[in-house]
Amino acid sequence: MTTHPVRVARRGAAAIELALVLPFLVVVFAMAVDFGRVFHTTQVLQSAADAGAGCASGNTWVPTGDPDDATRAAAVAAAATLNLPLRTDQVTVSTSGSLVTVAVDYDFPLLTAVLVPDGTVRLRRTVTARVAPRAGN
Repeated sequence: MTTHPVRVARRGAAAIELALVLPFLVVVFAMAVDFGRVFHTTQVLQSAADAGAGCASGNTWVPTGDPDDATRAAAVAAAATLNLPLRTDQVTVSTSGSLVTVAVDYDFPLLTAVLVPDGTVRLRRTVTARVAPRAGN
């Protein structure tokens, strides 16, 4: 049984088309996965900033000690699910009058690192809350 020369040529063309399109499809798929990972991480960081702001504003019980350290610890604990753990030095706490602001900065490593100069994206989430009145104040 012999194969027709047109069929053989068509199978070769399909293989070449696949070889040309496959790298593009892999990059698009990796970018979609990265987008999902970044979205999830921003949600975790937002929760961490919320937890820190709750602690810093006085709406959450804080053990004795430095309130800023407790705020940073609350933010880090809320972000425990991240693959590269959030560190206390990535959480900043600032107070201005009756407002407290908690900012969380995180360098997120991308799967598609070749498309970004340093291979990471800086993610930042900030929450500002009013400081709750203290008993006796």
